[in-house]
Amino acid sequence: MDSLRSLNIPEELIVMLLNEQTGYFYQVEGWTLNCVMIGAVLADLSLKSRIDTDEESLFLIDSTKTGEPILDLCLEEIESHPDPQSTRYWIEKLTIHSEKIIDTTLERLVNLAILTHHDGGFYTLNHSNWHNIKSEIEQVIFTDIIPSPRDSLIIGLLNACDVIRFIFELDDKKETKIKWICNLETINRKISSGLEQAIITPAIQQTPLSKKIPKVSLRYFLSNRRFWDGNIPALFANIANRYGPVFQLQMPFKKPLTFLAGPEVNRWVHRNARTHMTSGNYFRELEEACGAQGLITSLDGADHFRLRKVMRSYYSAEKFVERLDDVCQLIRQFMSSQNWQAGSEIEVKRETRLMINLQMTQITVSTDSQDIFEELAKWKERASNCYVGDLMPNFMARTPAMTRRFKLLGALMRRIEQNHTPFQRAGAVRELADDVFSLHRSDPQFLPEQNLAFMLAAAPTLQSIYVGDLLGFAVFEMANHPVLAARIREEANTFFDSDDLDRSKFLQQSDTVSRRFLMECLRMYPVVCVQARNVANSCTVENFALPLGERVLIAQSAAHYMDDSFPDPYKFEIDRYLPPRNEHQKRDYAPYGLGTHMCVGYVWMNLQMIVALMTIAHYFEFAPLPKNYKLKIDPLPTLSVSKKLKLRIANQLRELPA
Repeated sequence: MDSLRSLNIPEELIVMLLNEQTGYFYQVEGWTLNCVMIGAVLADLSLKSRIDTDEESLFLIDSTKTGEPILDLCLEEIESHPDPQSTRYWIEKLTIHSEKIIDTTLERLVNLAILTHHDGGFYTLNHSNWHNIKSEIEQVIFTDIIPSPRDSLIIGLLNACDVIRFIFELDDKKETKIKWICNLETINRKISSGLEQAIITPAIQQTPLSKKIPKVSLRYFLSNRRFWDGNIPALFANIANRYGPVFQLQMPFKKPLTFLAGPEVNRWVHRNARTHMTSGNYFRELEEACGAQGLITSLDGADHFRLRKVMRSYYSAEKFVERLDDVCQLIRQFMSSQNWQAGSEIEVKRETRLMINLQMTQITVSTDSQDIFEELAKWKERASNCYVGDLMPNFMARTPAMTRRFKLLGALMRRIEQNHTPFQRAGAVRELADDVFSLHRSDPQFLPEQNLAFMLAAAPTLQSIYVGDLLGFAVFEMANHPVLAARIREEANTFFDSDDLDRSKFLQQSDTVSRRFLMECLRMYPVVCVQARNVANSCTVENFALPLGERVLIAQSAAHYMDDSFPDPYKFEIDRYLPPRNEHQKRDYAPYGLGTHMCVGYVWMNLQMIVALMTIAHYFEFAPLPKNYKLKIDPLPTLSVSKKLKLRIANQLRELPA
């Protein structure tokens, strides 16, 4: 147990606040959490005999460094102040460091392998022994054990957060005991009192003056050159630079659309959107059109976390490496069957989508859908424009042609079911469909049959469109940058021809030309460049008030075209991802979204793209048609190259396997 209590109090508090059922931390209002984290630092400094309190003030008794950065940061500030001040004073003054303290604490807990961080801001405890921390606190509350000063402080902090009643089931008697525990120690009384004053008083005395959201006229929107280029991220960057991070677009005969754009907004969304925003309403019409309910795109909270865990286990780097040879074989099979050869011209958008679809459906559901993919893609794009983007009236998704295409989802689902009988799957490599069917059988209420067609038939189609369109941009940039293409080819030759190369390690290296080339494509052409949310709890973003129920469009990729985040943003430059620049390590870089709804399969997609780029470069050289072709982007419903884009195969470097 001693090793468990080697954590400092801020770290132990964070562990206590984790709700493992949801993967979230118990939600504590921002100012309250900031104050409580400072209270935790002061509590730890007191236990380490660096500070003490009396009835009037908190004062320094030993300025010796503790060796723990977050504690020493606050200790130095207390030392620099000439006169003793009240505990409340120090709680409020030191809150400017709260976010850094929280981030540092989470990072250390991950580095210590106490917490595991999952994409989207989810966390889980790594080892059951860490539950002993909660068990010890529970014993103090529910038995006659006299609490240690440390336990007393932890309970006082949890009580100040107003979450202790959600962690433990309390009756009136236990709540009375908690109040008694919070008053046992002088330091605990003073910190609890200081927290109470700091938390409650601003809520009573301060009324934030929210700013009026600026309005952008439709005329200005349509006259922006980036709109006509189809470059939606750059368009929103231009507007945000002029109007600020929160703005509204005036729409004829409709309520103005509210947009959030820029790096400050990205950071707010990643940290706070889970508390204030939901995605459920936005995708409800699409769900109803598909006959489904509670899909991963529309779930929030514990159910969303649970479903992500199922998906994440499949879309891992380890799983991709396991299927690496299959992926490479399918890419070569596609290029061979399409008769790619020197002198031929390829329709980029069509070819890259079909190439990815062959991989996705074979690898994830062991089913071929090449013959119906293009019709399914047309249905998906129309449905997105009607039900999600509200760009077309809904009846346009129910025309005879669209109804016929929608029925193909059912046909594809029947193929998948026929390929996943126990006899068919005996001895086969486990794939995504196996995990989904298994979850359905074990918990049909959580994953009902009505959702299977979307997850297993529609989802691979969506992924084929998104990844295929990103590959289209990447192939175009390879044709436009022959020097970079040659460097990718060198890596590809090593990757495919070397017997000594650790391919799994190579694929995950961040400094290869192939990976940096992909990262720059993701920055310049984020296929899904806007996330939509509804405000579930009113909030303030950059001093702009967002009311309950407001539809918000988060242009997370606008930061990709802002000079402060990415200098010279219109220049294709892969070295921006090397030290010391490391421009991708900021929250400004968000090609796969932000927060809890960040794309669950992005690791797989990155590796799939790198392998596709290297395989293509290994066999072919491309040239644009015409030579000085200016890229045209189709912006709706997601970014893609124009269907008119063609490339010429300038040279075939080696024969494709038969």
